[in-house]
Amino acid sequence: MVSFTYKNLSAISLTAIARRKPCLAGRVEASEWKLKFCLPLQSRSPALWTGFFTAGFIFTIFLYAHAGQPPKKSDKEINLEYSNVTAVIDGDTIEIQGGKHVRYIGIDTPEMGEPLYEEARDKNKELVLGKTVRLAICKAEQTDKHGRLLAYVYTGQTMVNIELLRGGYARILTIPPCGVEKAEEFRLYQKEAMEKKTGLWGKKKGAIPRDLISASDAVRFTDERKAIHGQIIGIRKGKKAIFLGMGNDTKVRLRIVIFKQDERNFQDLNINPLTHYLDKEVIIYGKIKIYKNFPEVIIGSPSQIEIRE
Repeated sequence: MVSFTYKNLSAISLTAIARRKPCLAGRVEASEWKLKFCLPLQSRSPALWTGFFTAGFIFTIFLYAHAGQPPKKSDKEINLEYSNVTAVIDGDTIEIQGGKHVRYIGIDTPEMGEPLYEEARDKNKELVLGKTVRLAICKAEQTDKHGRLLAYVYTGQTMVNIELLRGGYARILTIPPCGVEKAEEFRLYQKEAMEKKTGLWGKKKGAIPRDLISASDAVRFTDERKAIHGQIIGIRKGKKAIFLGMGNDTKVRLRIVIFKQDERNFQDLNINPLTHYLDKEVIIYGKIKIYKNFPEVIIGSPSQIEIRE
């Protein structure tokens, strides 16, 4: 029987090895790993013993090379910062000391001109303005294309992103690589607001939005956020998305896109986009883009499409 003792090594499971080699045993005593190797009594050849000790030496080097090494940090691990909030831009964006803007991860609040814009902005002010907040900044992508820090924002133990979702002031919006780890948790908070019919999920007051345009005029407002009025006159399901054809007559003037990963947001309200909106007069809230020479608006939530009674 030959015994090796390794001190101060990280715990390495020997169970699988022991099952394959009945005469190899391992146990932990305090901070030591004791490995006992045995050979059948009849195995006395020098070549076998040389091979045995060579294998033991290699195994020893391997253990020491990996012992005590800290685990690799995830690319999505966050950086923490503390700062004072000097201004609130809207429902999901703030300005901190030094003039830097911070965009909340995982949520999206109404833009100017959309229903509940002012309410979401005012709630955000109530939660953070003039307070010292903790910023958990996305490490994988610290800023967006506008140069804003991407972060979960805390006041004390309260995450502001979640409070806005629970109150119905925001809808979930996950843009990888940031926010993926909390996407399912955020969905539960959004569903809670849906069930309570609060904020975005409550009954619309029926007021005509400012800057309302017709679907036939959408092509004139590329890269602008608008409220667009029209009728859903055709629906098609593709491999990656559902497409709603919108027009003000019998011709499709605007394409509405609901990507597959966002269908769950509609299912949470028991809405099937393939049938729910067909032949209905609706208002769409979103940014107009041109894709393959045709105007379209991508929506990720039922709060962005309102049926007009």
